[in-house]
Amino acid sequence: MKITGKVWKFAQDDINTGLIRKQQYNHLSFEEQAKHCMESLDPGFAARARPGDILVAGKNFGCGSSTPAQHSIKGLGIPAIVAESYGKLFLSNCVSSGLWPVSCPGVAGLVETGDSIEIDTDSWLVRNLASGRTLPCTPLPHLFLEMLEMGGEKAYLKARLARG
Repeated sequence: MKITGKVWKFAQDDINTGLIRKQQYNHLSFEEQAKHCMESLDPGFAARARPGDILVAGKNFGCGSSTPAQHSIKGLGIPAIVAESYGKLFLSNCVSSGLWPVSCPGVAGLVETGDSIEIDTDSWLVRNLASGRTLPCTPLPHLFLEMLEMGGEKAYLKARLARG
């Protein structure tokens, strides 16, 4: 599978779930939460991001609490995040909700905001489409791939139950 989109780069390390989306917005619908995505780091991000764009981040993205902040990213129509590394719970939450969490050490040096990239989940490469440079990514476990390809944990479980 290939995912292509325009990059929004947040290169700093340790962006926690409270910076992705403040907890005060937990009660809102995912569409409303999306309007507040990354506002602590870039107040205009949610208004400028477009469906199909890709978030690129530094190390330990999504660290911190178990707040399901991935919904604010997914609510913007962003299909994937490429980060140097992830907080473990955030990575699992992304998979459960159908948001691709791609781990790619060195990605912060590969792209800038506005670049277009391609994520190839068959070869596990990220390619900067302007420069042609690529970096290898860390493959996800087979179970995570199955869930993501079906759209998340709920779709995966429904399919499993339907099979009997």
